[in-house]
Amino acid sequence: MKQAHMLSKILLLFFAVLAFLTGCSSESTSTIEIPSDGTTSISINGNQFQVRDGNVTYNGQKIAVPGNSTLKITQNNKSVFIYANDELVYEE
Repeated sequence: MKQAHMLSKILLLFFAVLAFLTGCSSESTSTIEIPSDGTTSISINGNQFQVRDGNVTYNGQKIAVPGNSTLKITQNNKSVFIYANDELVYEE
């Protein structure tokens, strides 16, 4: 009886810790979508992202993207991923 009670307490503690760890993720992810043929200027992680007439730059670096593509910029903590038509074209 004592062992079963102790085992149930250990299992309860285990599930409480597991729930806490999975629910308290410090990762924050944000994604924006923009057309490559427009004009956009935003700041990501303190760096400048610009789209102007099909030319895409991030932090001063030109990024090659196909014309008339849809860009997705995903920021996950300090990582930045840039996709053109769902293909990864830049990762920082």
